[in-house]
Amino acid sequence: MPVVVKIQNVTKRYRARVAVQDVNLAVEAGQATALLGPDGAGKSTILSIVSGLVRPTSGVVSLFGKEMPRGRLDVSPRIGVFVESPAFFEHLSLRRNLLMQARLAGRPVNVTRVLDWVGLVPVANERPLEMPRPLRRRLALAQALLTEPELLLLDEPFLGLDLEDAQPTFQLLRRLREEAGVTILFATRLMRVVEVLCDRAVVLRDGRLVAEVAAEDLIAYEPSEVEVILDGPETAARKLADQPWVAQVDLRPGRIFVRLRDKNAAHLNAFLVAAGYRVHGLLPRGRTLQDVLLKVTNE
Repeated sequence: MPVVVKIQNVTKRYRARVAVQDVNLAVEAGQATALLGPDGAGKSTILSIVSGLVRPTSGVVSLFGKEMPRGRLDVSPRIGVFVESPAFFEHLSLRRNLLMQARLAGRPVNVTRVLDWVGLVPVANERPLEMPRPLRRRLALAQALLTEPELLLLDEPFLGLDLEDAQPTFQLLRRLREEAGVTILFATRLMRVVEVLCDRAVVLRDGRLVAEVAAEDLIAYEPSEVEVILDGPETAARKLADQPWVAQVDLRPGRIFVRLRDKNAAHLNAFLVAAGYRVHGLLPRGRTLQDVLLKVTNE
């Protein structure tokens, strides 16, 4: 597949502070790649450099085979950018916001179609000033999608949203990638986003790229830490606490959290069923961003 984004030996310094150091990365057409890392890892800086909002101190960025910034005029219509703190014309309607953005882009766009993509047609005549945060985030995504770009650069598009609010955006981005072949490079701290959307993740720490990992290798669960939904959790917790293969039991409403010594959830389930408990579900704990960082930095 052709390479859409190529980052070569990119470093960005702000006086004495090094925000990004000697990063190399290639993103192929149609890939969804996540930039993972804690605050200050360099995720937003990399996206700002690729989008042209910030110039690197050294190194080269190429988009669609054209070196930046010389090729900016050629490639800018092919790129959509979502910044972490988007700005709007607060007293204009959503539709007018997008029409103004279309004029600035200098090309005809179907504003109604873009509003429909992000589920904002019913509120198209409202103003951003009056809208809750989830809808403002959707408007920012609509701005990024306005020119139907081939490359999307998204800085924390799900920040501050719960899973229900984020679900329409999950589905839209996955559809764009799978059906339209849109390439997506985005920053996130949410492992759920990686599970739903990504082919791979790039892990950053202190401005350095410390690992590139296929998404299926990141989306794992901790078999030794299991949440059990069952009838009679109080007595079950007492029984399990006496077992030598159980390291810890915590009682929660309608369920128990069990940390196992032998990482054998099947053993746990068999024990509870044999003891007469009705087990409704066993949920191994999903890996967190902190788990991923510890894993890739300790390998």
